[in-house]
Amino acid sequence: MSEPIDYAEMLEIPVSTLNVTKKKSRKKRERDLKEEAVAAVNERAEGADPAALPEEPAAEENVVDYGAGALPEEKPRKKFLESRLLVAEFAAVLGLCALILLTNVFWENSAINTFFAGLVSPQPQAAQSVDERVYSELTLGSVVREDGVACTVSETGILSFTAQCSVYAPYDGTVNAVSQGEDGLYTVEVGHTASFTSVISGLTYAYPAAGERVYSTIPVGYSGGTAAVSVALYDGGTLIRSFSVDENNDIVWDL
Repeated sequence: MSEPIDYAEMLEIPVSTLNVTKKKSRKKRERDLKEEAVAAVNERAEGADPAALPEEPAAEENVVDYGAGALPEEKPRKKFLESRLLVAEFAAVLGLCALILLTNVFWENSAINTFFAGLVSPQPQAAQSVDERVYSELTLGSVVREDGVACTVSETGILSFTAQCSVYAPYDGTVNAVSQGEDGLYTVEVGHTASFTSVISGLTYAYPAAGERVYSTIPVGYSGGTAAVSVALYDGGTLIRSFSVDENNDIVWDL
């Protein structure tokens, strides 16, 4: 067939064989190591006995038993407000210290300085009022309250008695001194006013100490009855003689 064939006629000619030529790429394909490893494992698994394969260990679950109804203890978390409160307190302390320092420098007699000075040095006690009354203005009682005890007053102005009984001060006052003689008997000096004092001697026991407050209704000592008890009254250091005792042994001024 030498005559040329049109392109349209060629399309109607049946073709039984088709040869395709593929041009090889110059770039060599890189090996896929992952696919090769998987294929090797699969080949071994297909030829091996399933019973001889190692069993896969079961995963263990880590469970902690806290008991029935118990919950794990939660750690306390530091709150933001607590930290801010500590900062505020610290700032307040610093501010107070600065205020005290400034007042010490610029205002010596401030209220803060006076307050802290009172904490460091004790304040002097208020002076006690002085009793300026004279002895004749006072109403005295008895130095002995036992029935049947006879009190006498000498011409020199010494009141005395001998009995086993309690002994009282003739008036309220403060103990100026307590002393013990060689015979073992005690003497108590009581100051009643600024100028009036009494001295009680011959006591077997003396109850108060110097500086203590005494009262005419509470005993200042005790007499065992082995020696005479004497009471002397003084006005500014001068012995008072113008007094006597009544039927109740109360001291009465002879004015």
